Amino acid sequence: MKRLTRLIVATGALTMALAVPLTATAQETETQPTDRHSIDQIKERAQAAIERRLDTLDRLTDRVNGAQHVSETHKDTLTGNYRSAANGLSGLGAEIASATTAEELRVLVPLIATDYRVYLVIVPKSHEVAASDRVGVVVERMTNAANRLSDAIDRAEAAGIDTTEAKRWLTSARDEIAEAKRTGVPVADDVIGLDASDWEEPAKSTLQEGKRRLDNARVDLRQAHGSLKKGVAALRDAING
Repeated sequence: MKRLTRLIVATGALTMALAVPLTATAQETETQPTDRHSIDQIKERAQAAIERRLDTLDRLTDRVNGAQHVSETHKDTLTGNYRSAANGLSGLGAEIASATTAEELRVLVPLIATDYRVYLVIVPKSHEVAASDRVGVVVERMTNAANRLSDAIDRAEAAGIDTTEAKRWLTSARDEIAEAKRTGVPVADDVIGLDASDWEEPAKSTLQEGKRRLDNARVDLRQAHGSLKKGVAALRDAING
């Protein structure tokens, strides 16, 4: 009986001993491809994120180069930013592609966002630079229109026509144009130097302030346009009256 018990115990031990390497081998067979699959998935997602950013930079380059109202100086600065970011992202993509461990990827992948800030800094500052330069162009055009109206008022006044109402609207238009110039035109130079290292501050607050000032400048320009139209109408009525 004791011999039988010892035999059963020995058999059980042998079974367990044989089972251990089989189990370990099975685990290795299951986990290794899973790890490799995870690494490949991370690389694919990282590459897709880089490609999205490169596409965005290409679109910005085309848009800025094709914008007649953006100054040449600002074009040169922005397109230089785009090239630098694109080169950096491409190099980072190569590093990610050659990484062999999850630890390497944990270091490299976050750099796609933190080292370039395409969507948090480059895109909004590009929009604000373009909008600010457009404000400058419209300010110049409206200033010329105001000067033409002023000349017409002077001629009418020299002819003995009462131009009080027309002059009132002209003054209003000039004030609104000046305010748009004061608030909107400097925004481009305020934001164009921002880069990834400026996030979160001062980039976030600078961009928010730039947007607020551009919104106000647009309102001032709309009001100035309305004042000029009313000034022209008032002068026409005075002449015809």
